[in-house]
Amino acid sequence: MIISILAVLYQSKAHAEHGNNETPRIAVLFPTVSEQHSQMFDQIINGIRSIPGYSFYPFRVTSESNSDQLREWSEQNFIDGYIALGQSTYKLVLATETKLPLITGGMVSAPPGINGISLSADPEAFFRYLQLLNPGVTRVYYIYSQHNNGWLTERARKISREYKIEFIALEVNDIKEATLEYKIILKSIKSKTDALWLPLDNIAPLDFLLPDILKEAWDRNFVVFSNNLQHTRRGTLFSLYPDHYKQGRRLVAMMQRRLEDNNIKPVLLASIDLNIAVNIRTAAHLEMTLEKNLLDKFDQIYPANN
Repeated sequence: MIISILAVLYQSKAHAEHGNNETPRIAVLFPTVSEQHSQMFDQIINGIRSIPGYSFYPFRVTSESNSDQLREWSEQNFIDGYIALGQSTYKLVLATETKLPLITGGMVSAPPGINGISLSADPEAFFRYLQLLNPGVTRVYYIYSQHNNGWLTERARKISREYKIEFIALEVNDIKEATLEYKIILKSIKSKTDALWLPLDNIAPLDFLLPDILKEAWDRNFVVFSNNLQHTRRGTLFSLYPDHYKQGRRLVAMMQRRLEDNNIKPVLLASIDLNIAVNIRTAAHLEMTLEKNLLDKFDQIYPANN
């Protein structure tokens, strides 16, 4: 699939070289990943190239890529700005010491001073759907690392007050601390009024912890929600996850603003173009009634055969 996208992008390049040379030339950097993990980047790139009025130039980042190579390639192609996809591709752009606009996407976090859109969903959407599905929840637990989600946690604190929800954010520094905090929470969490939010944060070994979390949630009737679609397939009540195609389009809009004014204050935004999944088996166990007009709001419903 990546190969087909490359072909389309190179066609855009050829068109630009023989057509309107004033069209902004935007480099699209993406990491080298397995076919299994390439779907997200395929969708983001499809969204990017759906926006007219630009020429997009692909640059696959490999273990052999370096700043001199990118700098020379950029000069040859008269690049006007960079959209860097993935958790580390932006570092290659920074290493060139370019002054051109840089927008990041397809990652969880980036250092201060870089414009981009995170894969993490906006906390407002989480609290809104939590209240819609289970208005009885009054407290939410959240385990996070400062590196990945410190920036998002501050917004979550503010939004939780608007929804009159007590937000218990517990910062951890390593996997050991994260595992211990989850074990403590699972022993103390209250049925029906408490909920557990699972963020995108590799500080916690959620693949290992999820079975115990879901078992406790089932046995003690408390809500678990997540930023990961696969968690809802396995049993969390709901999840919010990015619409990658729309995120690609939004990245181009962010780039346009930077091209117009490169002095705009850099900001990392949470995803607001979201898909929603719900597990109706979990909802039924929690004695929730999901009417058809509510179910119509969801993009994925699990179990699929119900």
